[in-house]
Amino acid sequence: MNDFEHWHSLACHTPLGILTDLDGTLIPFAPTPDEAKVDVERIELLKDLVALPGVTVAVVSGRPRDSLDRMLSAVQGISLIAEHGGWTRARGAWQAMAELEPNAFQTIAQSLEKIAARYQGAIVERKTWSVTLHHRRVRPSEKAELLIETAALVDSWLSSNPGFERLDGAELLEVRPVRLRKSSAVPWMRELLGPGGRILALGDDLTDEDLFHALGVGDEAILVGRQHGRGTFARWRLLGSSFALSFLRWIVAARRESPTPGAPVLPTPITLVPRGREKKDSEYQLLAVSNRLPNLRSEPALPDQDRKKGVGGLVSALEPALASRRGIWLGWNGRLVSGNEPGFVVLDDGTKPALAWIDLPKLWHAKYYNGLCNRSLWPLFHSFPGQVRFALDEWECYEKVNDAFAAAVVDLVGPETPVWAHDYHLLLLASAMRQRGHRGPIGLFLHIPFPGADLFSLFPWADKLLDSMLDFDLLGFQTPVHVDNFRQCVGLLSPAKLADDVVLHHGRRIRVRDFPIGIIPEDFQEPQNSEMVEEITAVLSPFSRSRKILGVDRLDYTKGIPERLLAFARMLELFPEWRSKVSFLQISVPSREDVPEYAEQRARVENIVGRINGEFGEANWVPIRYLYRSYAREQLSALYRSADVGCVTPLRDGMNLVAKEYVASQKRENPGVLVLSSFAGAARELRDAVLTNPWYMDGLARDLDRALRMPLEERKVRHEKLLAAVSKTTALTWAQDFISTLEACRS
Repeated sequence: MNDFEHWHSLACHTPLGILTDLDGTLIPFAPTPDEAKVDVERIELLKDLVALPGVTVAVVSGRPRDSLDRMLSAVQGISLIAEHGGWTRARGAWQAMAELEPNAFQTIAQSLEKIAARYQGAIVERKTWSVTLHHRRVRPSEKAELLIETAALVDSWLSSNPGFERLDGAELLEVRPVRLRKSSAVPWMRELLGPGGRILALGDDLTDEDLFHALGVGDEAILVGRQHGRGTFARWRLLGSSFALSFLRWIVAARRESPTPGAPVLPTPITLVPRGREKKDSEYQLLAVSNRLPNLRSEPALPDQDRKKGVGGLVSALEPALASRRGIWLGWNGRLVSGNEPGFVVLDDGTKPALAWIDLPKLWHAKYYNGLCNRSLWPLFHSFPGQVRFALDEWECYEKVNDAFAAAVVDLVGPETPVWAHDYHLLLLASAMRQRGHRGPIGLFLHIPFPGADLFSLFPWADKLLDSMLDFDLLGFQTPVHVDNFRQCVGLLSPAKLADDVVLHHGRRIRVRDFPIGIIPEDFQEPQNSEMVEEITAVLSPFSRSRKILGVDRLDYTKGIPERLLAFARMLELFPEWRSKVSFLQISVPSREDVPEYAEQRARVENIVGRINGEFGEANWVPIRYLYRSYAREQLSALYRSADVGCVTPLRDGMNLVAKEYVASQKRENPGVLVLSSFAGAARELRDAVLTNPWYMDGLARDLDRALRMPLEERKVRHEKLLAAVSKTTALTWAQDFISTLEACRS
């Protein structure tokens, strides 16, 4: 039976139940819930569906009852399910499906309303048993801050309210009872249909997955939209609400027995890669794997609204390399599932490069990512032993996640295919892949530093971790220092033998060398987009009469933000002539507030800013302006160009691409000065920056003063050399160099 025959058979089946979501499925998303409308065309289609003999139609939505009543009052006979299954209406009045305390969520609702009041465009919607924060209209630069703040608040509340859960939907965050699920619509519909009924379900977001999962044999689920990087229980896809409408019209025509109804749009199959499938020659010639799948494609947020791909240097580097080799990129899609098993491997071959992803169990993510990765490996590899915490169950979860990625890899590609793994999340991947029979070359690039043997040996499972890393064929690090640290660990902690640029272990030769990562300099030299930089003009307006020092960092204790702010204050003490003449703009990109160390870091930075401004500020001059938000690349370029001094002073960093971005953004006729930490990997290439020790406050203060006083001719000479270095090793040359070296490991 071909696809047309399959769908014609289902469309004409009696009795047939149709369960469809509303927002994003039947109608496009609107900026706010109240602005969403069901137009005449859709109302008439629903009337036609409801009028079909043998068909029962129900709209299944997270909206409150009164909202559905208002929007669909013109469709007589339609069944409705509100608040994710909390309320149902089939023949008569609404009936409550849940016996829950309506006021149980009042505390979290009030807290969310206080947060939303500080962000223009944020809306809190209270329902009978749940509360939803809508953030579609929040400015992009403020959205990350809002989401981190609300997620931390909600997760803290959930820890003492286990009967509720957090749901991250399309431009919303909802707190709802665990028992409220759209899946309850399936048995409810079966009761309405009676014996022999089949169900067709359409939906677009994560709440609809409960609905899809509850369907049985003979039923079908259709995912509406291009939700890239998400696992689904649906077997079919329609590309958007307009396609869903066309398909539903075709069902009406098919049941009315119109002359051989043709399908303007049929659902297309979603490719699931079955576990343990029989291996055949893979069509992919290279696989890249990272903890998180990159955002290569996204749907417009609103009709007729364009959205550029949110990509960074890594994506820009790997896209052409993977495309030229018929490559595929595997990663976690950001979705968490219940239970103790990862989801299916889902393949999207419609992107370039192709994408594949898996879901991770919620507990795995908490212990693997927030636990071992961010509380053990991250501080240890950055030489912060005081921040380190070890837990056996987190290590065991780290092993499980690496094994899950290994299983996905061997399901996607042949045993001889080169595989390139990225960063500290996947240090056990090669070992797990070898156990599953992979024979091809496997490479790892570590984006963060690698510590010396004295620190690495603190890791309770150091011997196993090191032995697993030696199952890679190629180990790439940012700098020769990191290479030397790794070789030192091998020499002291492993029976493996060292030779030149290789390690000999179990009869294998492992290449170990540095591959300094770069940027795409041209991306930071493009003409400014006036709409993108309009917000930056407002940010810079308070600095119109003073010179500017700029810091841009993810909020992390390794970045040295408190240390540089204290050094700036020290500069004002040592060189009081700079008071009222120079200001510091610190932009901290929101980071993980569900990890206590990051929340503490934010509080510390904000306290320092307040104290310094209180001590040195004047009526018409604020020494430090602190912004906790994200900016687009075009906006960052404008900020970089405006700054007299770029202050990039991490306490320890693998590379730090902000330093290279600052250099690439400067105007050659009047460049700024880069003050760069000697402990950033970039310092090895950018030797013509003002190199400084961020641990020595007086030294950094004097280096800031030196940068501000530097003559134009010296700035030009330094900048030319720095730009040459940035242009020599780019993201593209870095990727090509690594892949060529990896492919050479075949021999």
